[in-house]
Amino acid sequence: MSKTMILTSGTSGIGKSIAMKILKESTDNNDRLIINYFEEDQMTQMTEELSETDRNKVTFLYADMSTYEGMEQFVSDVLKISDKIDWLICNTAIGTYKKFEEYDYEIWEKILRTNLSVPTFMIQKLKPHFNQGGKIILMGSLAGSLSYSSSLVYSVSKAGVHHLAKCLLKEFDGQYVSINAVAPSFVQTPWQNGRSQESYDRINKKINLHRFAEADEVAKLVYDTLTNDFINGALLEISGGYDYF
Repeated sequence: MSKTMILTSGTSGIGKSIAMKILKESTDNNDRLIINYFEEDQMTQMTEELSETDRNKVTFLYADMSTYEGMEQFVSDVLKISDKIDWLICNTAIGTYKKFEEYDYEIWEKILRTNLSVPTFMIQKLKPHFNQGGKIILMGSLAGSLSYSSSLVYSVSKAGVHHLAKCLLKEFDGQYVSINAVAPSFVQTPWQNGRSQESYDRINKKINLHRFAEADEVAKLVYDTLTNDFINGALLEISGGYDYF
């Protein structure tokens, strides 16, 4: 049976890998994957990489998901395509490496808004449109489970995302919609561009597998969670054994 699936920030890094995994596993030509993008060049490049079959399944929608207004427009555009939803993957996130003493209210509020508040209200608006058996994945972070010294605000926002996944279960009671959070640690994506070799070495010493995750490995966990009907209310960490030593 065909599905309508929504993925935010799906043209780079983990999001792009999730999109590619979903398309790889899709066997129904009527499947519809709606991908939110912000960077035009990333969307163009991804479009060129897709097969003709996959391009016919994908709809790219521009939206600035760091703003409430951008999210509202995105939801409106989504519902023009389909008012019945099967999967929603909330992948948008931002952060900062500024020291706590350098924070101002605008930085704090923007990161919390983007990572926690906007996805919360997007789910609220889409809630009546989920099909029975629907799935929601919130992209958390191991930083939301551990004290992340590099970014206090990012860590706090992701802790909120983890708890949101559990709290939403009560709000969806009776709709038979599964809600889970996936929490990666360090993943080799463009977000890591500019990281020094010293930084890689220092972090890898704390990881039992002594390497960063590949985005495809995170995407596989997301897809496996989406296709398992009895995983619900879970926080699924994928860290390679971080903080093992």
